[in-house]
Amino acid sequence: MSKLAPSSHHRRRWLWAVLVLVPTPAWAGLPAPSPLSSSGFEPAWLLVGLAGALWLGLQGDQDLEQLWRIVQVSRNKLKAIFDAISDPICSLTPQLRVESVNLALARRTGRHPRELVGLTGNQLLALTKVPESLCPEVIDLALQGFASNLPRQRLFEIPGEDGPLFFDVTLTPVPGEDGAVSLVIFQVRDVTALKRMEQTIREYSQSLEEMVAQRTADLLAAQEELRRDRQLLAEANAELRRLETLRHDLTNMVVHDMKGPLAEVMGNLDLLGYDPLSPSQREALDLATMAADDLLRMIMNLLDIDRLEEGRLRVRRQATDFAALAQGVLDRFQTLLRLKQMRAEIAAEPTLRVDLDPDLMRRVLQNLLTNALNHTPEGGSIVLGARTGGDEAGAGSLIWVSDSGRGIPEQLKERIFQKFVQGQQAHGPRTSTGLGLTFCKMAVEAHGGRIWFESREGGGTTFFIWLPESEPGRERPNGA
Repeated sequence: MSKLAPSSHHRRRWLWAVLVLVPTPAWAGLPAPSPLSSSGFEPAWLLVGLAGALWLGLQGDQDLEQLWRIVQVSRNKLKAIFDAISDPICSLTPQLRVESVNLALARRTGRHPRELVGLTGNQLLALTKVPESLCPEVIDLALQGFASNLPRQRLFEIPGEDGPLFFDVTLTPVPGEDGAVSLVIFQVRDVTALKRMEQTIREYSQSLEEMVAQRTADLLAAQEELRRDRQLLAEANAELRRLETLRHDLTNMVVHDMKGPLAEVMGNLDLLGYDPLSPSQREALDLATMAADDLLRMIMNLLDIDRLEEGRLRVRRQATDFAALAQGVLDRFQTLLRLKQMRAEIAAEPTLRVDLDPDLMRRVLQNLLTNALNHTPEGGSIVLGARTGGDEAGAGSLIWVSDSGRGIPEQLKERIFQKFVQGQQAHGPRTSTGLGLTFCKMAVEAHGGRIWFESREGGGTTFFIWLPESEPGRERPNGA
């Protein structure tokens, strides 16, 4: 092959050859920048740049055959990239005829790309099975591109077997040498999955909003119901407080009114004791005196429980001879012990002194002894004992009252210190108020101590009281 001189004339011919040898398909005229390529290349300007580079780079003789091979390789590369785009792409001329298509669009029609070039826009739409109702809109979009020389984008919805299909169409005008639009390029993206996902999200969001609204309404209704219940509870509580105040006032009034006549009865019984009496009369007098003492103790239990609950009862502790205190309690029950043929003894050192309030603890022992007498059959035994000893809370004294009676039923052990609970199941009329053990617990706790028991049915009961040592010279208020 002959060498060509690098004259001006020859250079113009080589440039013309480069541009002419590139095949006609319209992918050679794509605009820059084009949204059709994810790699950012621009086919037309690539070829023009290539041709210019070749033209400027020809210094001296160049082999025309070598130039042809370079152009062919460049064209093949460009075509491979263009056909590798997965979205369908085509270009239309101002006469609305197909100028070029890529493989994605050709596969959609089931034909070779060469068979599609030259078809009208309507014919191409028919081959891609676009509904006839949408064809005018697609063609109108192309006409708008030629008229405005501006990019366009539009979403098309097409009926499908499993629901509507959505396609995002982007139109890009390609200006010619005179500035007029020479081609319009369509890129079609299938966004059905995205749109269906958006629809699902919208439906879920709407459902969630409805659920939130319903839950909010339920919560508001529950809040209103709680407000009403709280108001009713407040009203009931106020009524209970009013009734409790009325009960408290009535109890105090009745108890105080009872103390007067009872004091008169006890005074007269005491006067009778100075007269000469027969043994039977003396026994009757002792029983009457003991019954009056029991009644006074019950009255005092009522008054002192109220004072203990309100924190108004003061505990005045002092070192007390326990044996003398216990003997004084037993002496008041001698007649009843004799009638029931029961033995009672004191198990404490004669020199033992316990730090306690004598008046309160005397009544505690009376209540515990009365409880033992009531639940121990004839011929039984009772022991009042005390000793010094430590406890997990520190140094102090341990006091106990034990009996050989019936014991406390299992079902009552958890409630034995509650108000109005008796130590045995009621098979007959009630003979006590059920406040004795309640008073004992409150009085012991007012000392800073604790009370508990050990019992088994048919095996007797022992009540234990532990009292801590108090600080010298300190007077304990209730609960201290």
